[in-house]
Amino acid sequence: MDSNDIWVGDLMDRQPSAKFLTSYLLANPHIKVLNVNSPWGAGKSFFLNKWKEDLGREHVCIFFNAWETDYTAEPLIALVACIEQQTVNELSLGSTGAGKNVIKVASALMKKAAPLIAKGLVKKFSGVEIDELLGKEAGDQAGETAKSVVEDLIKEQSKTATHVEEFKQAILDKLSQAAEDNGLHKPAFIFIDELDRCRPTYAIELLERVKHFFELDDCRFIVASDSTQLAHSVRAVYGEKFYSERYLSRFFDAEFRLDNSNMFAVAKQAEFVHSLSSLHMCINGNFEAYGRENSVAPNSSTVCTDETGYPEHALILVGMAKYFRVELREMLRYAQQINSMASALPKHNFHYFWAAFLIFAKTADEDLYQSLGHENKVDAAIDSYDLNKAAPVNFTFSGGLETIANIAKFYSRLIYSSREQMRHHSNNSKGWRELVVTEVQNSQKILRDYRKVVELAHRLS
Repeated sequence: MDSNDIWVGDLMDRQPSAKFLTSYLLANPHIKVLNVNSPWGAGKSFFLNKWKEDLGREHVCIFFNAWETDYTAEPLIALVACIEQQTVNELSLGSTGAGKNVIKVASALMKKAAPLIAKGLVKKFSGVEIDELLGKEAGDQAGETAKSVVEDLIKEQSKTATHVEEFKQAILDKLSQAAEDNGLHKPAFIFIDELDRCRPTYAIELLERVKHFFELDDCRFIVASDSTQLAHSVRAVYGEKFYSERYLSRFFDAEFRLDNSNMFAVAKQAEFVHSLSSLHMCINGNFEAYGRENSVAPNSSTVCTDETGYPEHALILVGMAKYFRVELREMLRYAQQINSMASALPKHNFHYFWAAFLIFAKTADEDLYQSLGHENKVDAAIDSYDLNKAAPVNFTFSGGLETIANIAKFYSRLIYSSREQMRHHSNNSKGWRELVVTEVQNSQKILRDYRKVVELAHRLS
């Protein structure tokens, strides 16, 4: 499989970042631990999985999901077991010299520690009972945990330097053996994912284990995390006044921030097959072609794209994601909820904008969402959210730029309009407003029911 096949579905164009980072790490051997920083739901797991698969054609690569093992007492055991599992050859554990040495040195490190939870973990990952790994007598010493033993090693490293160095060399030998067996090159790469989802103490301890036991010449760590969330985790352990960012910097030699600015390709994948009530937005942001003079040009807050044939519903989805400040994973989840709304409602021209505004508001701000159901509160609630919490976002129409807040307020007025008020709007509205009035006149009752369906759709995950 070539590199392009591996990166199929790379909607955010992450492949160049992976190539750049591979070159960077190979050219800078002093960078032992790289932090790939991005908010939750922004595609870190996709990036690490694809990068690992691509890089694995040339190097030994280990993928460690920290969240799947954070129920354990000692992350070092989980990490060692993961390395053993993913580098074992077709023969059994311990069949090679390097494998036997890992077992031997792990035994020296943890001879006094074999809690039941560690037994289950090693069995799960390697298929080998921990009694076989550490010796029969280790299983009888339930009072001393692996966690305490490893912590003692860190605290008294000067006294245990021989054991620590033997452990490091054993890991290097194991990774080197795996490279030789598979015709791969040094260094090995160990990818750690989902660190920011772990218990705060587990996340911190895992980083400490990497720092103390895995600073190896032929080994690179790539840790995916939301640095902001990770800093909160550190403060949860050490206190709100603790300088968590400075503390974390001691574990990472470099940081790379994923670029999540281009959401258009992802939004386009959220297909919508139902009949739409179009607002006739100018997708490319250019409305001067309509012959209007003194038109206001698109600005930095304008959501638009030069892609020909880009669907309006996807543009609305991107705009809502920016306005409500949500990441890719959340945006796609909300798109699924919007689709479920359209399926559940009576057949009509579905008002994607209003449905999307309701869905995003439901999670972003419950007070705002509840106010959308009260005619006398809705304008003030939208204005307050727009001013204090939202990101500035506007769309382009033939008559100029329009903000999300103004479009939402116009929808809410129509939904609660009397017949006489609706007639007034019909006679005095132009451009996109005229289109909305015409559509709402025929589906006003259905639009009032949107909120009922939102309550159900919101339960989808």
